[in-house]
Amino acid sequence: MPDRADRRIPTGVWAAAGASTLLLVAMSPRYGFHRDEFYFLMTGRRLDWGYVDQPPLTAVVARVAETIGGVSPAALRLIPAVAVGVTVLLASSMARRFGGGTTAQVFAACAMGGSGVLLGEGHLLSTAVLDFALSTATLWLIVAILDGADPRWWMAVGTIVGVGLQNKHTMFFLAAALLVGLVLTSRATLRGRWPWIGAGIALAIWLPDLWWQARNDWPQFEMAAALRDGGDGPVAFLLLQPALLSLVFAVPAAVGLWWLLRSSAAETWRSIGVAYLVLVVLYLASGGKPYYVAPMYSALLAAGSLSFESLSTRARVGAGTAAAIGAVIGVLLTLPVLPEPSAGTLDATGELVETVGWPDLVDQVEAVYLSLPEGARQNATIFTASYGEAGAIDVLGEDRDLPEAHSGHNNY
Repeated sequence: MPDRADRRIPTGVWAAAGASTLLLVAMSPRYGFHRDEFYFLMTGRRLDWGYVDQPPLTAVVARVAETIGGVSPAALRLIPAVAVGVTVLLASSMARRFGGGTTAQVFAACAMGGSGVLLGEGHLLSTAVLDFALSTATLWLIVAILDGADPRWWMAVGTIVGVGLQNKHTMFFLAAALLVGLVLTSRATLRGRWPWIGAGIALAIWLPDLWWQARNDWPQFEMAAALRDGGDGPVAFLLLQPALLSLVFAVPAAVGLWWLLRSSAAETWRSIGVAYLVLVVLYLASGGKPYYVAPMYSALLAAGSLSFESLSTRARVGAGTAAAIGAVIGVLLTLPVLPEPSAGTLDATGELVETVGWPDLVDQVEAVYLSLPEGARQNATIFTASYGEAGAIDVLGEDRDLPEAHSGHNNY
């Protein structure tokens, strides 16, 4: 077990975090904007305390990125790339808290940084990548508190949870799952005033979005119902969980879950394993998307990395080789490594195809608009089927004197 006083981050962990971030930065200019990124740019230009489909944080990030770096995919994707690096560091730090030495910490960093779900989410500006980083930070703080950190750290938990709720409402489910896990296995951690103070801080930070939702008849409930009706069902939800981890990393995650739930050495952190199971049940019952549970894998991979240290040298080489293969799979299936005409060939998430073809759409719309008599153009409007199409026209067409786009989709 490592010395708890030794908080130095191993060089291999820095290398894994840096490689993940630099890879995403290098990939960020390839292809073009994702349809969601158009939408976040437009909501960022119309900042409010809430929207029909999301809280405001990602819109604020888009506004900051555009203000500093201009309108470009690379500018929007810098913060997500950094968020991925931070997530890798936090996963490795949890491995140390669980009792892992340098080898376990490096393996946890490589597994987290090479997982397809984190790379895929980190390639784009979205609520998902910020949720991943904020949720992992919440898990890291809970693990630290369980490990004996000052109870006043609950104020930091409340702050992170509150910020997370201003980004994505699924943070509420994570907080609920962790609460259930703590009540069932570590009730003493919740004694005293600090957990309540932390909860108050979270509520205070979340309050402006709640106020907006209440003033607008709680559109998030209608949005959640629409997502549930369009979901793939519980079987697909469960079957897709290994795919989120590039298949290979599902093995250490499963080992980590078993260790958290069954090992006597993990009794202190059993609530984390229970929280994962509770979260899966919550999303199965509510029709959540498969990737909603993904942030929990940072803790499971951290726990599973401890078994890597007990392997023989030969077995470590085999496990390391498998991890490298998993990372390659994650890169190939989630990042734009192929030439743009081949977009979608290896697209496991279906998101890369949403980053190509938008300039052609705007060109076609502009051609139709310019074909109208000059008098008709003055009264013309552009109506689209989705927020992606409307956002593309508003962002890519703003220098072409096209009318503002309209749509009946989401906040448009």
